[in-house]
Parts: sequence; structure tokens; C-alpha cells
Amino acid sequence: MVLPPAFAEAVVPLGVLTVTPDPHEIANVMGLDGIRLLLEQSRGLPLDVFMQVPSCVPATRLETSGASIGPEEVATALGWEGVIALGEVMDFPAVIAGEGRMTAILGKALDAGTVIEGHAPNLTGADLAAFVASGIDSDHTFVTPALALERLRSGVTLQLQEKSLAPQTLAAAQGAARALNLCLVTDDVLPDDLLARGHLDLVLREAIRMGLDPVEGIRAVTLAPARRMRLYDRGAIAPGLVAHLVLVSDLNQFRADVVFSRGVLVAEEGRLLPGAVTAGPAPAAGLGTVRIPSPGIERFCVEAPGSRVKTPAGLTGRSTARVRVMEMNACTTYTRSAEASLPLVDGCLDWESSDLCLAAVFERHGRAGTVGYGLVRGALREGAIATTWAHDSHNLLVIGRSAAEMAAAARWVVEHGGGMAAVRGTKVLAGVPLPVAGIASDQPIRVVGEQVAAFRSALASLGFEHRSPIMTLAVLTLAVSPALKLTDRGLVDVVRGRLVDLFIAEEEP
Repeated sequence: MVLPPAFAEAVVPLGVLTVTPDPHEIANVMGLDGIRLLLEQSRGLPLDVFMQVPSCVPATRLETSGASIGPEEVATALGWEGVIALGEVMDFPAVIAGEGRMTAILGKALDAGTVIEGHAPNLTGADLAAFVASGIDSDHTFVTPALALERLRSGVTLQLQEKSLAPQTLAAAQGAARALNLCLVTDDVLPDDLLARGHLDLVLREAIRMGLDPVEGIRAVTLAPARRMRLYDRGAIAPGLVAHLVLVSDLNQFRADVVFSRGVLVAEEGRLLPGAVTAGPAPAAGLGTVRIPSPGIERFCVEAPGSRVKTPAGLTGRSTARVRVMEMNACTTYTRSAEASLPLVDGCLDWESSDLCLAAVFERHGRAGTVGYGLVRGALREGAIATTWAHDSHNLLVIGRSAAEMAAAARWVVEHGGGMAAVRGTKVLAGVPLPVAGIASDQPIRVVGEQVAAFRSALASLGFEHRSPIMTLAVLTLAVSPALKLTDRGLVDVVRGRLVDLFIAEEEP
């Protein structure tokens, strides 16, 4: 949620000196221009930034993004200085099915001989084999010990983020890994978490605490990822390699005491030295990307199939409707597909009288004007939230217990050019302005961290309890993450890779 200078200011004192991000968030809003923006913002930092070109813009054919990156754009970007890989291939159903566009994108990466990063949630057996056979040989999604072993035995580089860390998983991985095919990684570390807990150093400390050998752990955050990304000039201390050096007093409690970037002292005792990072003004190219008017209360009335909607058999004339529900889990970002029966009032779902939240996704890039509706169990007990930080197309997601509160939250976000807002009644409890592409701030990370922390507290006060509340809400729109998700085009059955109706017809099983 911050630009590269602010990010560098936060992570360099922790000992993070090279990153290889996949900027598919900003690319889903701005296309190749978004990648250029981040590359320009990354110049002159004590942090080396090597980009991956996003492979899934849009992430699926079931949503509307602000831009599209196809095979030719991938080939173009792979030729840019500072772009070193094809970013995580998230549309695994398209890969397994041999879908034309995805196959062509993979073909361009294979022709260029570049690294191809993967995203294979719960894939196993023949499906995993097909995914790997396409040329994709890494996975960073959540794994159990059994899934970790299967990936390593399939020749996949296993990339463990914090949510996958468990003593049994680490023991299984350490036993089967062969030095350089086990990496520790981060994914979507929020600003307040980063400031309070750490970044890659946190993942390393947690892995060691859970039983990973300290030397193996350090290899998994240095040499292994460097070799994985073919950055052969770094990752170890040896003649001729880049002098990115971190001094620590205790390997088990890895905390950077002194940090050198290319041999120059840049941080001591967790503090960046003056002048090490210089931030410029907000990039004008990234502003003004929320191109819709604020949705009014009437936009949160969900009509049952009738005169203006194609009527599934068995619904006409009923006083209740059977509907699909996205059921949240307090421990993961995955959802479960469930059902409910709701009353109809004047032809509209009376969701406000139920224990469910309404979710709506408005296409905000000015391309389609579409809106998708869903119902959520296990989210807010009261109030509403709105956000344009909604993976991966970053349309406007609004969730709430009343139409009036949903409209108020959406209005705040639209008026600020993007961001996140939490509302109770008529009061905005917390807001995070994200005016750069609707997903990033131009402020220092400490400012953004305070805003995100306040938003997190507001979510708790509205009754949303989850180990990762902000991320869980943001991936309600992620159409490649199991099992039932919502985009501007409607509900997505992720396993089958297709849109499904909110309303369930009588004859449906």
C-alpha cells in the first residue's frame, strides 16, 4: 500500500536488500504503465527491485480489470531492464485446460527462457502434474505437510509464507528439500504489520522458532531465492558478489544490527541512516483511476429474478428465495459455498433482516459499468466497509449490514480516489486514502501504518474477527482462490472456473 521509497525505508533496516515483486495489483489497474511507474519509483534506492511481469491481467476472464496484459505485452516487458521473470500464474484452471491466451503467455516466457512463478492452491495429483509440465515450477500458496512434500517431489521450488509455517510442514519440507528448492517468502504484508512485526526477517524468525535449522533458514531467504530468480551476483558472501551485508548478534533471533547496501552502511539498530532514501512527489500518472460516481442506496437493492432479470425456473411468485452464500472461515482466506433462504420484500432480497452481509463489487475503471452481488456469512455484525484494495482487479468492493452504511462507505472511498473506509451509522470510523491507482498511498509508511491500524481496529469494533481481517476481505474478490468469490460480473465458482447465479433455482441440486 506504499510506493517503493516508503517500502525501502521500512524494510532495509530489517536487512531486506533485494526484492522481486510481481506488480500485478497496479498492472490490473494501469497495465504496463503501472509497472513502469514502480520501476521509476525504485531507482536510486538502497533496496534492489527486480520486477516480474504479471501473467494474469486480468486474473481471470470472470472480472473486469482496468487493463489487459496479453502475450505481446508480456514479451515486451520481459525485454525491459529490471524485469526478470513471469509473475505468478494464478489462473490454474486455464493452465490445466490448455486455454489459448494463457498458453500463449507461457509460450512467450518459455521462448525468453525466463523464470515462471506459480500459484497452485490445493492442486494435487494429475492437476499439479499438468501445472508443472506447463513450465511453472514454484508455488507460494498455503500448504499442508503432504502438499509440501508433493510439490518438492514434483520438482517445484517450495516458497513458504508465514501462513504455511507449522512445525510439521517445516519438518517435512526440511527433510525433503535439497538446499536450494526451499525458500521463505512474504506476500501482502500490510503496513501496520510490517512496522510492528517485521517482514522477511519475521518469517525467518518464526520458521526457526518452529524448528527449521537457522543455517537452512538463512539460506532460504538469501542464496535459495537468489538462485531461484537467477540473480547469481548475490545471496552469499564471496568475491565478486554484491556486498549486501547484514550483521546479526544471534542467528536464532535474526535481527539486523548493521546493514550495508552495496558495501555502504545504510542502517544501524533498526534505523535508516539520514539520506539513505529520498522520496519524490506522488506520481501523477497513477492518480484519478476511480472512474465511477458514488453508488447510492438504491444500488444495494438486489432484485429477485423477475421482469428485468432472466427468471430461473421455480422462483417466480415466491415470497422467499434460495441464495448462495460465501461463508468465511476465521483461520483462512478461503471461503466455503453455502446456501440460505431469505424473504423478498417488493421483489428485493430482505438481506438486512438476516445475519448475512451484502457484498457488492462495482467496476470502477470506467470500462464496463458492471456490478456483482453476493451474500457473506461470518463478516460484519454491524456497519459497512468499502475498499478499492480488492484483489486482483481492484474494483470497488462494498460489504455491509445496511444499504445506507454501504453507500456512506463507498462515497468516502470514491471521493478520496481509492482506499478503504469503515462506517457505523453515519460516522466514518476509519479511512485509508490510497490515491495512487486506488491501491497505494503517497505518504510515508508510518502514516499509512497508523491509518491501516485504525482501520483494523474499526473492523474489530464492527464485529469482524479473523486472524487476517483486511486481507480476508480483500480476497473476497479473488477469483482464483477457493471456493466461492465475487467479482463485478457476479459470483464465481472458483473450482469450476465459471460464474454462478446468486439465486438458486428449485431444480438445482
